[in-house]
Amino acid sequence: MEQIPPARRVIRLFPDYSRDYPLWENSTPTWDVGYTTTPETYGLSKELGEDLAGWQAFFEEHADPFKGWDTEANLQKWLRDGEWLAQRLQEEVEEFADVQREYGPCRDRL
Repeated sequence: MEQIPPARRVIRLFPDYSRDYPLWENSTPTWDVGYTTTPETYGLSKELGEDLAGWQAFFEEHADPFKGWDTEANLQKWLRDGEWLAQRLQEEVEEFADVQREYGPCRDRL
């Protein structure tokens, strides 16, 4: 049976520990993409894929799941970069998907 993608896909942008990319998508009954996705899943540019990986790595380096962010400056940089990446991601997938920003509980814990 051929899988039919939903009319409009939703790419969830959020970090999680031990991940290479902060990209996720919920499967539907007719579109099984798994849950964790990669830049290749969406045909993203190499540059955007690298920047997403860097944003994920910055999160893991500076945000502790129990203590929060190491500095306010790093949190603010990560949030600014996340908005910039979300906009770029939306531009690259605008024909078939929307980007949902979910920066998580560490977004405002210091």
